[in-house]
Amino acid sequence: MEHRVVQDLLELVNQSFDDKRLFLGKTTDETFSIVKMLGEDGREVEEFSNLTMDLKESFCQLIYLGEQEPLIINDTSKHPVTKGLAITAQANVGAYMGVPVFYKDGKMFGTLCVIGSEAVSFTEEDEEILEKFSRLFSYVLELEKLASIDSLTNLHNRHYLYENFPDIKNKKAIMLLDLDNFKEVNDTYGHDVGDLVLKEAASRINLQIGSNDTLARIGGDEFAIVITEENKKPLAAIATDIIHALSEWNNYPVAVSISASIGISMIDEENVTNIQIALKEADTAMYEAKRNGKKTFIFETC
Repeated sequence: MEHRVVQDLLELVNQSFDDKRLFLGKTTDETFSIVKMLGEDGREVEEFSNLTMDLKESFCQLIYLGEQEPLIINDTSKHPVTKGLAITAQANVGAYMGVPVFYKDGKMFGTLCVIGSEAVSFTEEDEEILEKFSRLFSYVLELEKLASIDSLTNLHNRHYLYENFPDIKNKKAIMLLDLDNFKEVNDTYGHDVGDLVLKEAASRINLQIGSNDTLARIGGDEFAIVITEENKKPLAAIATDIIHALSEWNNYPVAVSISASIGISMIDEENVTNIQIALKEADTAMYEAKRNGKKTFIFETC
């Protein structure tokens, strides 16, 4: 969810809960991440925003691993789980109220939570108010999905990349990738099989990049990847792994002979905030890779 949208919605929630901290969290089977937290004064608490921890170190495990229903803990020092969590003291949590936030398909995105520094008495009315805001977050998630997710591959799309590129932290490089000889797949088997190959290619690319990298399908058989500093592998190694993954089709149900050409543009965050500049440099390098015989990568410095 776009951080500007999260900020606006949390500020709305803040109007209903004075002198409390609010946060939107995202859950997986193993981790819990605070997308954004607002303090009692309504300002972002940067210390905890974007914080990721083991799911079982978080309060929200009780919702995600439980019945995925609203939860109120009016005194965290007396609850059998929260009294022993490090985050209780670290974040000075005396009371907690959380409700799940769901995608339209029923899968849980995360939690919307209110916390107080001291033991308080959250009421059923408070819970109902928070649930209404939770549904609003769910509607926004679905609208954003329609606007920013590629319906075929379920990756981010061009719109998402253009809108969110300035907010991606620790950008190191952008890779522009084009599938070699993909047109032959459509010409030989038709677009239905071509779509299946694109989905398989997207999955293979995703396996070669880091969890903090951003992969988007920006059109046709073209993909863009924003590589971040958190990915410690050398860029050449990442590109080589991607090309190898996209060149091995021996066990695929139909005979496919494709590979990938990649253009790599280095990013100086202080000078490059416009995605169009970075993509143009990567595009130039990618077409040079095509001219050099395909199935390779070329660097172009911004």
